[in-house]
Amino acid sequence: MGVKIKKIEDSIDRAINFLYQNQLPWGEFKTLVSWNFRMLGSSFDSSPFATALALYCLKDIKNEKARIMTEKAIGFLLDEQEKGGIWRFWTKRNKKRIPPDLDDISTISFILKMNGVNFDDNLQLILNNRNKDNLFLTWIVKEGELDNLPWFLRKEWFLNDVDWVVNTNILLYLDQNDAQVCSFVNEAVKSNKFRSLYYPSRLAFFYMISRAFKNNITSLGENRDIIIQSTLNEQKRNGSFDNSLETALALNTLFNFNYDGKEIDFGINFLLQRQSINGFWKREVLFLGVFPYRHYGSEELTTALCLESLKNYQQMLKNGKNI
Repeated sequence: MGVKIKKIEDSIDRAINFLYQNQLPWGEFKTLVSWNFRMLGSSFDSSPFATALALYCLKDIKNEKARIMTEKAIGFLLDEQEKGGIWRFWTKRNKKRIPPDLDDISTISFILKMNGVNFDDNLQLILNNRNKDNLFLTWIVKEGELDNLPWFLRKEWFLNDVDWVVNTNILLYLDQNDAQVCSFVNEAVKSNKFRSLYYPSRLAFFYMISRAFKNNITSLGENRDIIIQSTLNEQKRNGSFDNSLETALALNTLFNFNYDGKEIDFGINFLLQRQSINGFWKREVLFLGVFPYRHYGSEELTTALCLESLKNYQQMLKNGKNI
């Protein structure tokens, strides 16, 4: 067991060093965009979203490098804040503009709240952005802004878009077991009818649900057994759940739901084998941009999620779980 813990610790250290060395001077962790699912020909596309996701993965890392990265990233997120606690997908460094969305707003707000950082009160803004069924709309678009949007953003599905993953992330920030929203998310799991414009992987949906469940949204534990079994069904013979990113999402979901079966050991071994000598894992697609259709990910984002898995596994070993 001691040898296994040492191997995990070495892998964690290399991943932290990679993130530390590659965090941009202003605190951002890179977001890369590509026109294809293999992330070929990727280019930098400055956004606060990946940085907020990475900060969640770093939350249990207690060392000086993690502290420095967290402080720099928080400073970056605060610099990107607009009046009223609003964030957009693209940063001020990015020439492109798009209306604010509740996925960015809620994800970033949760991270700041988790770190005890003050920011403009945006609760009412979020609570008011619902449809007739009291589900949260993805985009915040004021009526007067419609004429300034490109033609492909004026479609009714854009203005009335309700997304399962976005609603899950909003619950996480609000820290509320909202009956209608929880029912909406739980029904998607139970009926196996998950669809998202922004998240191509069902494992990403499960990860976000498990993350919210771990942070007090207990109603999302209703389908715990279904999610665990559906996740395990995705595991390949080599221990992976397809690639390193998907494997990290799957393992973190299992950890968040307190599953400790042997499948976790196989998944962790796959991640250890796939980590590069420089400490990172390969870039893979985590989310999509649909205006127009693009694929997003980065080595930093994959590495942060793998780091979260390794830290969870390390804690499991220290707690005496003999997987």
